[in-house]
Amino acid sequence: MGLKQKTLVSLIFFLGVTLYITYKITVNRTYFDIISYHFKYLNESNNTIYLSEQPRIFCLLLTSKKNFQTKAKVIYDVWANKCDNLRFLSLKPDELAQNITNTQSLDERYKESWLEPMGLKEDSYDKLTNKMYLSLKQIYKIDPNYDWYLKADDDTFIFIDNLRKFLSDKNSSDSVTYGYDFKVLVDNGYHSGGAGYLLSKEALKRIGSKLEENFEFCPNSGIEDVDVAKCLRNLGVYPKPSIDEQGRERFHPLSLSDHFSGNFPQWLHQYSKNPLKKAIDCCSDTSISFHYMSKEDMLKAKYSLEQIDSFNFTFKSFIQLFNKT
Repeated sequence: MGLKQKTLVSLIFFLGVTLYITYKITVNRTYFDIISYHFKYLNESNNTIYLSEQPRIFCLLLTSKKNFQTKAKVIYDVWANKCDNLRFLSLKPDELAQNITNTQSLDERYKESWLEPMGLKEDSYDKLTNKMYLSLKQIYKIDPNYDWYLKADDDTFIFIDNLRKFLSDKNSSDSVTYGYDFKVLVDNGYHSGGAGYLLSKEALKRIGSKLEENFEFCPNSGIEDVDVAKCLRNLGVYPKPSIDEQGRERFHPLSLSDHFSGNFPQWLHQYSKNPLKKAIDCCSDTSISFHYMSKEDMLKAKYSLEQIDSFNFTFKSFIQLFNKT
């Protein structure tokens, strides 16, 4: 082989290697850019990775002003602080109204998250529907662009990571709701208020705009979850199932202990759309809520979750830790 031929072969080889290296760098950079685009941030408190395309959740938390430094503070510390936005709905707590000194040590976001709905004059259980309607009307007016709106009580425990996973393939432009399904009282049933329920952005738009247009349009018997569901049906909003592939519930109207032990009141057998189950089958590996949770239960649930890798969460591993705590 002559000198020119050797030179040509070397040049071809060099160009080939250069092109290959350039290709690999480009592919890896593109891959890195894609990964960087999808991952928004790392929550250092529990090492949970949130995706930039995950749904944005606004939490509406029914409480009363007397619970400012008790039940409401507990759910904020345990799970509600992970909501993308949140409002505790009640008359303004005395501590905030009077700017009492001992609130200065409280999280500013917590204090700023309290909302006295415009027009709320009386905050009692039998006026709960009115309070909810005023809240929905105001939230629609000031914050209508979140993907999902979660209504929960101040004794409801929410698995926020599981909630995000559940909503990751749902379309918030659909006129839908999700929650624990009751089969009575309302056409197509309704969701337990205590277990928490979800309104899509479209669902909030329909009820919020209607309440702004005509506040008397929606029924008001004082039974909040029933009344909200009846109003939504009149606006073309319908519930969709939230059970998992094995028929296990994600939302739960009773406490964790009651569902696991099968301690069901008779009324729940009559109301529940799906068969009641106990022990490991009571609850989905992607469970979202439990109701009637005490402060101690909330803290035990939080501690148990912190011991489990969120990507490997199962209800079995969770309940074992919960019962040991």
